Amino acid sequence: MSQFGHRIIGDVQIAVIDRLGGTSAGAFESMNLAAYVGDDSGHVALNLGIAASYVNATAVAVMNASHSNVVHVVSDGSACEPGDGLVTTQSGLGLLALSADCLTAALVDSDSGVIAVMHAGWKGVHDNVARATVETMVKLGAQFANIKAVVGPSICPKCYQVPIERVEMFIETCPEAIYDERHLDLQAGVWAQFDELSISAEVIDSCTFEDDRFFSYRRANGQPTGRGGLIVAKAGA
Repeated sequence: MSQFGHRIIGDVQIAVIDRLGGTSAGAFESMNLAAYVGDDSGHVALNLGIAASYVNATAVAVMNASHSNVVHVVSDGSACEPGDGLVTTQSGLGLLALSADCLTAALVDSDSGVIAVMHAGWKGVHDNVARATVETMVKLGAQFANIKAVVGPSICPKCYQVPIERVEMFIETCPEAIYDERHLDLQAGVWAQFDELSISAEVIDSCTFEDDRFFSYRRANGQPTGRGGLIVAKAGA
């Protein structure tokens, strides 16, 4: 893991996980965290253990992303139901969102002890998974004014070309995500959604398509590739 990808907020640690420092080989070299891409399951398990160590987690809940605004409250490392937000109050539990161009973000209220992780591709931004994740945190005792967000690397707007019709979908829902008539800006869209909720956010800015330290679904162009991501955990008792 590159040092630029580690943040501490109170007793919470956040790590952006690039493709360096793992055990996988070939197209998955070396820090692939996804069990569904064709990598050796033993390598994935070892890599998940390494990811947990970055934030001193004793267990990891791995998001089962579904490109939605569905959010789950979790309390252990059991298999997660499909959704794009995970929230917990459990100390020592790492929340991991996988990605290979999509945006990931950690959200932390260190006063209340509520933490979350979210994943957003274009559907997640369009359907405002950011708001759904924050609202779930508040239901568990977080305060809007205390929540801080750390947004991980994702594909940049210059590299994220989409059909014109897809861009037009954002005119009413999140115009800030429109870069031009053929490109979307995931970071700008989520930043605007956080700003609407008065949540301060830090962006760890790097384009996953251009920066080969990260897995990129688009750069792989149909060939096998792994998934990196972002993990967050609060200190154990």
